[in-house]
Amino acid sequence: MLWRRPGSSFSSCFSLLLAAPLALSCVGEIGDTDGIGETEELICGDDIVPGASPIRRLTKFEYDNTIRDLLGDETHPASIFPAEEQPLGFSNHASALNVTPILAEKYMLAAEGVALRATEDVHALTGCQVAADQPGYDACARSYLETFAPKAFRRPVTTEEIEELFAVYDSAWEIYADELVAKRFREGVAMAIESALQTPAFMYRVELGEGLSPVDPKAEIMPLTSWEMASRLSYFIWGTMPDEELLAFAEADELLTKEQVAAQARRMLGNGKAREAVAMFHQQWLDYDRVNNVTKDPALFPEWSPALALLMQEEMRQFVDHVIFDEAGDLKTLLTAPYSYADSNLAIFYGGEASGAAFERIDFPKNEHAGLLSMGALLSYYAHTNQTSPVHRGKLVREAFLCDILDPPPADVQFDLPEPSPDSTARERFSQHSADPACSGCHSLMDPLGFGFENFDALGRYRDKENGQTIDASGSIIDSDIDGSFDGVRELAEKLAASDEVKACYAKMWFRYAYGRGEQEKDACTLNDVEEAFGEADGNVKELLVALTQTDAFLYRFRGPVAEGGD
Repeated sequence: MLWRRPGSSFSSCFSLLLAAPLALSCVGEIGDTDGIGETEELICGDDIVPGASPIRRLTKFEYDNTIRDLLGDETHPASIFPAEEQPLGFSNHASALNVTPILAEKYMLAAEGVALRATEDVHALTGCQVAADQPGYDACARSYLETFAPKAFRRPVTTEEIEELFAVYDSAWEIYADELVAKRFREGVAMAIESALQTPAFMYRVELGEGLSPVDPKAEIMPLTSWEMASRLSYFIWGTMPDEELLAFAEADELLTKEQVAAQARRMLGNGKAREAVAMFHQQWLDYDRVNNVTKDPALFPEWSPALALLMQEEMRQFVDHVIFDEAGDLKTLLTAPYSYADSNLAIFYGGEASGAAFERIDFPKNEHAGLLSMGALLSYYAHTNQTSPVHRGKLVREAFLCDILDPPPADVQFDLPEPSPDSTARERFSQHSADPACSGCHSLMDPLGFGFENFDALGRYRDKENGQTIDASGSIIDSDIDGSFDGVRELAEKLAASDEVKACYAKMWFRYAYGRGEQEKDACTLNDVEEAFGEADGNVKELLVALTQTDAFLYRFRGPVAEGGD
């Protein structure tokens, strides 16, 4: 039997959470994940085309951040929630953000824990002086809820909503009738907070455009209110609730124009919370935290350990953070930088030096390393336990950097992984793919790319030889806008950095993350605008994020057609 505190409003909140996606379907449309088809010519007019406007539940990342900023709780309460699906690579995809009964129970437990921790010093939390009786405490509790609820719901609240929360608070005075007055007050405030944290108003980003006129006569397209825009901005750029300044602009109704939105986006990118959200995007895009699950043959690679995997994960995070926020800030540098960030242990592992335990920039010899493509977290994951994998590494480039979708191998095709041999190189061992007609079609897209990584062993360390033989790291790429040969990761990275397809792919990935859905046919002009802005900014990532806030898809929402005679 599941334990819960006396008086918990779990049953009603449980029903609301489970019903929320259906009950709110009138104000949002869960977008499909169909990609944009090939068109001979793209013609974009002046019509506003926002695309689908899905309602989104807070992800685990967003939930933890919101609880931190709302109540100062940094215990990561969402860690007890079930693992999240990642359609199209990202956990904030609206179609996957459903609430199962198990997740609803976890929400109850998390809300209970947060409320109890928040009210450990209830007088400091509420700003209330110690009172002698219930009326004195009631006035204070009501005042606190009138301040707390708008922050929790990220919008003005109604009198009815305050009364509902106060009724939960008030019930504690009967439930704990035998306790001291101060105890009853604390329990009441905790129960009200617990209840608020389980409502759709907190758990979902609900957008109604309430009080605004539709953009077109059919009422299909609505602008967002300044309050709704504040949340769109904060959860996109920060992964958390709006701060006081953003809420002040919302209250003044000054988040309605492109210029107002862009100004706030640029301000927010200067805040440390933007670094967290940008880090989360890159972690999910490249899925580099999977390095924590990597195992290696201890006889061949005794240096490998879980601790080393954690260092590689931190290396990736630090590299992305410094490049985007402290250095050039562009995609080209992400792809081609001849340096990384490491502590002394990781630097020595790579064959370099670092001065201490803190992560710092380390520069590699010329023409060896190249940004993301030479990161240990990716190279060690996209390798086998006992050797490198040209196939997996080539597939990584195709899917993550060129946005290609590669079919799985036919069920009737089998390929036995060749065993490492002191008499051969990986290029020789994996040559069967190109020789076998059943395999060559797909593998011609991957293997010639992957062979360019052969200067890096299965742990991501640079090498010149394999089994005493000089490594041939030549490769080639086809079916792209940068077709041709290259020698090693450095030349490959330079080609990718010059590719319009790679820039478009990176922008598309940010589109999916920013809007919580896949691209659709009607998003073609939005994507085109974002890609053009990205190019005009010389690939600056922060300018790409600002550009994503200037699109129809971000500034408006699609409500859906209204039937004749409807309202």
